[in-house]
Amino acid sequence: AVVSTQSRGDAEVRKLLVSTNKEKNSLQSELKDFEWRLDSESQKFAKAEEQRKTFMVQLYGATEANRILNTEHRLKHERMQKSKSHNKLSEKKTTPTKNGMTPKKSVKMLDPKMGPAKKSALVKQLPKLGEKKR
Repeated sequence: AVVSTQSRGDAEVRKLLVSTNKEKNSLQSELKDFEWRLDSESQKFAKAEEQRKTFMVQLYGATEANRILNTEHRLKHERMQKSKSHNKLSEKKTTPTKNGMTPKKSVKMLDPKMGPAKKSALVKQLPKLGEKKR
C-alpha cells in the first residue's frame, strides 16, 4: 500500500518504517531458512542416491555371482549324470557271456564267462541226511 507522507505524521511514518523493516527481516530470515532446508535436503538426497547406486552395483554383482554358481552347479551335475550313465553302459559291456549277450540280472550266474547255470545241472531234490548212498 502506498502511503502518503503528508496525511500522516512523522511518528506514524517512522512506526510504519519500523514494522516494514521487521517484516522484511522476518521474510529474509524465512528465505534463509528455506534455502538452508533445501540445501540440507539436497545433500541428503545426493547421499541416498549414492547409497542406492552402491547397493545396485552390489546387487548386480551378487546376481551375476549367483548366476555363475548356478551354471557351474548345473554343468557339474550334468557331467556327473553323463559319467554315471557312461559307467552304467561300460558295466553292462564288461559282462559278456558265451553267446555274446548280457544276461538278465535275475539269472544267477556262478561264472559270468560260462553264462547262466543250466537247469538240467541243478538238483531238484536233495537226498535226506540219514540215507546212505548205494
